[in-house]
Amino acid sequence: MALSDLVLEGGGVKGAGLAGAVHVLAGHYDFHRVAGTSAGAIVASLVAAGLSDELEALTIDTDFTDFLDEGAAGRFLGPLGNGIDLLAREGIHRGRTLHRWIRDTLARAGVETWGDLRLPGATSRTPIEHRYRLVVIVSDVSRGRMLRLPWDYQPLLGISPDAMPVADAVRASASIPFFFRPWRLPVDPALTDGRREIVLTDGGMLSNYPIDLFDDEPGHPTFGIKLSARLPLCDQRWHDADDPLSLAKALVATMTNAHDQVHVDRPSVTSRTVFVETSGVRSTDFRLSCAAKRGLFDNGVEAASRFLRTWDFEEWRRTYAAAALQQRALAGAV
Repeated sequence: MALSDLVLEGGGVKGAGLAGAVHVLAGHYDFHRVAGTSAGAIVASLVAAGLSDELEALTIDTDFTDFLDEGAAGRFLGPLGNGIDLLAREGIHRGRTLHRWIRDTLARAGVETWGDLRLPGATSRTPIEHRYRLVVIVSDVSRGRMLRLPWDYQPLLGISPDAMPVADAVRASASIPFFFRPWRLPVDPALTDGRREIVLTDGGMLSNYPIDLFDDEPGHPTFGIKLSARLPLCDQRWHDADDPLSLAKALVATMTNAHDQVHVDRPSVTSRTVFVETSGVRSTDFRLSCAAKRGLFDNGVEAASRFLRTWDFEEWRRTYAAAALQQRALAGAV
């Protein structure tokens, strides 16, 4: 089969839609490198571990309510306790069950550390961007910057990636603000004025759809999967901001989407993006029924099948490849 790279958008429980689209694409392409944010990071890690054929069962049969592991105060005091946990521990749910599920699922496929995800033939002399099958986007709120793990382990954390657990980075990327507690990773104190760890949250805060991540490879396509229908420029989603609560929600939505919307508005991106319909489903609805998850999965299957019926890489490359590389070079120079 032909090679491709793959980038998956974040979206909480809507990740079942990603799984459906990947299921179809995997029947036509071998994925060379895979990247994702939040739920996209979870699905991407499973793909990188060679579990593409198991995505349907993993996303539909897994009981997402198991991941709602409230803190001690929440378990005993209900909503009031959740508020206490939020203030004291920076998140309602501990995220331990989610981390354990990611860790154990990857381990069954033989993946524990980033060293297990090295690309064939890659050595320490191989450029870091071409050394690993997986890239996970994480928000480093301690220093106010985006991390691309494992690419940024050495320069920004002072740590060699090969021995670091993959599940830690994926769990960090899935730390939905205030819903799951932030994740902490060790860091070389020499890089942080003596501090020994950094606080990480959902990568979607800074880049929920990092579609240009792999545009250094002109020889094969990079596909993206977004968890929303394709909207015309004049019909973008409106966010009311008329009171403190709605303003807070609008601010979070803007942080999550504005950076990536600049990319999505470009024809070179929309033409290689699979848009999966997920309207009516909230990212944090972890009590989603099996039927609803099945519906999301089927929507992903339908969207990817429709996309492949008209996709032509040679035509895309003639039309857009030079512009995509130029855009990446300009972004790197900023």
